[in-house]
Amino acid sequence: MSVQAGTGGIPLDSNTNDTLSALTNKEAHFEAVLIALRLVSSKAELLGNHQGLAEVVSAHLANKKPEVVAAAVRSLGSLGDVGARYADHVAAVIRWPNASVRLAAVETLGRFGRAAARHASKLVKVASDPKLQDDDLKVAAVAALGKVGGDITQVPSVASLLSDKSPYVQGAACLTLTSLGPFAEEHAQSIAEKLQQDETRLAAATALAKLPAGSAKPFVKDIVSKALCDVDPETREAALEVLSKADVDYVLAECAGLLTEMLKHEHPGVRACVALCFSRFGEKAVAAAGEIAKLLEDSEEDLAWLPLHLGGARGREPPERRKPRCAAVLALGAMRAEEHAAAVQELLDDGDWEVRSCTLEALAGYSTSDADLIERIAALLDDDTYAVRAKACFLLGKVNATNQADRLSEMLTDKSQAVRREAALALGKFGDAAATYAYEVACLLLTDPSGRVRSAAARALAGLGESGRPYASAVALQLTDVDPETRSEACLSLGHMGPYGLAFAEELERVMQDHLVHPPEVKASAKQALILLGRLQEAVEDDSKPIPSVVKAAMATQVQT
Repeated sequence: MSVQAGTGGIPLDSNTNDTLSALTNKEAHFEAVLIALRLVSSKAELLGNHQGLAEVVSAHLANKKPEVVAAAVRSLGSLGDVGARYADHVAAVIRWPNASVRLAAVETLGRFGRAAARHASKLVKVASDPKLQDDDLKVAAVAALGKVGGDITQVPSVASLLSDKSPYVQGAACLTLTSLGPFAEEHAQSIAEKLQQDETRLAAATALAKLPAGSAKPFVKDIVSKALCDVDPETREAALEVLSKADVDYVLAECAGLLTEMLKHEHPGVRACVALCFSRFGEKAVAAAGEIAKLLEDSEEDLAWLPLHLGGARGREPPERRKPRCAAVLALGAMRAEEHAAAVQELLDDGDWEVRSCTLEALAGYSTSDADLIERIAALLDDDTYAVRAKACFLLGKVNATNQADRLSEMLTDKSQAVRREAALALGKFGDAAATYAYEVACLLLTDPSGRVRSAAARALAGLGESGRPYASAVALQLTDVDPETRSEACLSLGHMGPYGLAFAEELERVMQDHLVHPPEVKASAKQALILLGRLQEAVEDDSKPIPSVVKAAMATQVQT
């Protein structure tokens, strides 16, 4: 029997029937039951509610062994909505004297979310127990309260935990307060005070970012001086979110000097995030362009995120948050700092693909009508990295580089779906100038395996004007596409195709009225398309064709308004 490392000794080749028999065998040794319960937790998505598995697992909540009870509780948490039916049973074991059982119960109630909301008061009781010395249990109870969704009556109890002796309980209280309604704003001052401690800084910054815009205005200096210059990437990210929601003029008036000084910080991640902060201020922060331009020579990188990324705990950190050069080039583009445009353009030939990609994004903020520059951008369509090729397609479309339509049509067959999507969208922006490529775009619509590419092709055909309209039938076929985004774009595309789209008004009406297959966004797109076609009804020469009732209603609405 094979055993995979890291699974707690679970025999991965056990089948479902073996698992169920171990759980239902009253004579089974408790260790065998533990293995079965752990297997349920690890394979919950595959097992689902196979033959009433949740009910079988719940029976072990009455086991005398605390290890078995804790494992059963966690197994129910892994079973999602099916396990949430037993939220009352899980809440009952919070009274167990065993710490591991109580912790498992509290964490599982949090996993149940709103389905366990009726047990919020129990979680508050655990978190507020003055006799409880288990900080892990307190933190879990506070965090679970935020997930199940308490109410405003619990705000005072949670707010009192901001002064708990444990900084980790304080941090959990910061985060949970923001989920208990608008009254959390009254405690913004107390939350902001937690920016002073290393252990609570991330939680405090994250909580302030969740509060309504303006709530953190009095604390922007602390956000900049404490959170934005923290060595932890997540803390800096939360600080950026707070500052992006604050009033730009106020932040610059209060912190411009401090932010400029921090561009020289010893930590590359801090320098990058400060430059990125300036980029979000746009042209109002152009006074700092000179200092930011110095970072164009900064080749350092913050690698603090890498261990967690390699371990699968977090995704890849965006280059502009770890590389000062990337952040600086984006900031200069957002500021439209013309005096540094030449320096920015030089980075199109940089050896780092992430720098090239960010440079293309930054150039979108500048005037890129220069023929030589457009040729340099087009040259990046041959870049080895798909992200750079995709950005080049996007930028050529944005600046309406119609003389590059031939090159963009070649990118419709690129091996990367991101590149094919951006190439199709760019051609759609060219309108009649890309008319000769309507057939290629239509083929992409009908044959590409990617839903995002098909949706882009549908939008592009509408943008190609008269040359794209004859392909209305191909677009209409996508009203039954498996991808909702493609169906939505197909609806809108037909809405812009005039008489050609009106021929499929009845199909659009059926989409709008379908409550089983199509999600709300697809039905909304169908409605919008019908409104557009109603405006174009007068252009149809064939008056004998019956007008769908939805189109009539849309036309009547337009007349009334």
